[in-house]
Amino acid sequence: ACAGGVCVRPVPVGVVGVGAMGMNHLRVYDALPAAELVEVVDPDPDRAAAIADAYDVTVHDTVDALETAEAVTVAVPNAAHRRVAVACLQRGMDVLVEKPLATSVTDAEAIVAAARDADRILQVGHIERFNPAVEVLTALVDELEVFAVEAHRLGPFNEHLSSESVIHDLMVHDLDIITALIPEPIDALSAMGIARRSPRLDHAVASLQFDSGIIAQLTASHVTHGKVRTLAVTARDAYVTLDYQDQRLTIHRRGLEQTTTVEDRPGYRTETVTETPYVQTGEPLQRELAHLLKCVRTRERPRVDGAAGLAAITLAERVMAEIDRGVGR
Repeated sequence: ACAGGVCVRPVPVGVVGVGAMGMNHLRVYDALPAAELVEVVDPDPDRAAAIADAYDVTVHDTVDALETAEAVTVAVPNAAHRRVAVACLQRGMDVLVEKPLATSVTDAEAIVAAARDADRILQVGHIERFNPAVEVLTALVDELEVFAVEAHRLGPFNEHLSSESVIHDLMVHDLDIITALIPEPIDALSAMGIARRSPRLDHAVASLQFDSGIIAQLTASHVTHGKVRTLAVTARDAYVTLDYQDQRLTIHRRGLEQTTTVEDRPGYRTETVTETPYVQTGEPLQRELAHLLKCVRTRERPRVDGAAGLAAITLAERVMAEIDRGVGR
């Protein structure tokens, strides 16, 4: 891979688990000049044969058979994250674990410890951190006096998600984003949730209050009729909305305010100024994996490292515990 006259050796990479998300990682790695897709792990023989044919890559049925990959994506089912990620780290590979890092704090801590002990890169796949609109918002928030943040991450019912809590599947994205935007201790937390179409939580609402008084409200749902991915920030002089899907930011600022007279009666007139900052759109997954490869080469700490992934799952566990406590009252 060459850029600006400087050439670097592509990083030999692999993907462990090629379900829907793993297939996306395969596609992006295969297209990235900085990566050389060399190995895949999947126990399904039919899928393995199809991948070997489509990508001209070696496919193994176990992690123990990996030989040449220096970095891997772990995209196995969430319950297997600890076992597979720790095995890869102990075999000397740098690892990106799809979000959530794990489904319990204990498992997440074990993965972080394994990365530290092996002195390996650990990145967590909180992909929205690499959404170009989020990157612009992050810079903008530093200039605002923020009062409140509100997130909605909603989608229609899908049978294959029925065994996964909406907290781990959807809300964890916004828990990560909001706590990255507001890096403060959380003083108070309350949450409610229901299971209506599956055995696990499929609709949940959480409210947070940070040390400075900023409040945040998050809603996540597996049972709405449309797909919504939005974030809103209320500040002293602006109201900012973000659409993750369209990668679009809109800033509403207070404009002209004056008392005026209409038909000999006193009135009040106000105007709002609307801005649409430029966002250089791009595929978040491509940006995420390019960042991983850069960290593998330079040994710098990833933007979303093990500590960030652990913090997100720790907060998710607090939300679920609060929901359980409320159900028991």
